[in-house]
Amino acid sequence: MFLTSYIFKSKAVRALKGNWQTALIVSFIAGLPATVSALLRSTKLPEVALGVTYEELLAAVRQIDPGTIWLLAIVGLISFIVTPMLSVGCYQYFIKRIQGEELGIMGVFSRRQIFGRALFLYLYMYVRIFLWSLLLVIPGIIAALRYALAPYFLAEDPDLTPAQAIDKSKEVMADKKLSLAVLLLSFIGWALMALVAQMMLISFSVILAMVAYQFIELFRVTYMNASVSAFYLAASRAEGIAKAKQEADAFVRGIRNRMPGERHGDEKNDEDTNNGDKSEEP
Repeated sequence: MFLTSYIFKSKAVRALKGNWQTALIVSFIAGLPATVSALLRSTKLPEVALGVTYEELLAAVRQIDPGTIWLLAIVGLISFIVTPMLSVGCYQYFIKRIQGEELGIMGVFSRRQIFGRALFLYLYMYVRIFLWSLLLVIPGIIAALRYALAPYFLAEDPDLTPAQAIDKSKEVMADKKLSLAVLLLSFIGWALMALVAQMMLISFSVILAMVAYQFIELFRVTYMNASVSAFYLAASRAEGIAKAKQEADAFVRGIRNRMPGERHGDEKNDEDTNNGDKSEEP
């Protein structure tokens, strides 16, 4: 079943209206460990050009200070352990935000009591996606879409086990993988905008370029989190998907009716019917 991404993105915009500041901070906190780890890797590790030989790569690695290696290992481990809990809490915040409730900034820590379960869920997902990716890239992408809603199920119902959350995601996504893929792909424009801003500003200031890139990316991630949460609420409820389908159909009809040279279909059909009736009168 294919649903237009506009429906979920419009719900996200309505839910975030007046709450963008809190939502941005929640997304920032959830992604902070991974951002710090990536920033350290980009600044502490030497740049290696493409096409280098094994000997050149080995020489570059030997130049890295042991303290730097330990620092990167510790920060990376902390990021790997903490990020799943923060991500599940972040999804819980956005689910409640779409439903009209506001958890506040501390909502990102709302699932700290299932720290271990969140970590095991992400480990389970990563392993299964990796195994599918060993076959080909496409099976890996399909597997990622199949398990994508598992953290949302765990966020909404913390009593679920990781296996139950994955089973629920597989069941719901059986016929909705294309809809989620289209929704995620609709944010590519924002990612390209971030890259263009970085390339344009890097000649003036590296710091300014990084700040602009990170801010646009933060906006994109926040917008995407809210949109996928709206998709989850529709997909995980029987009445939700039917309502979303009706909204999608109404949206498509509205676009067709606004097309230049097109007359409103219902009015045109009614007029043709009335003319036919009149022509048959004696």
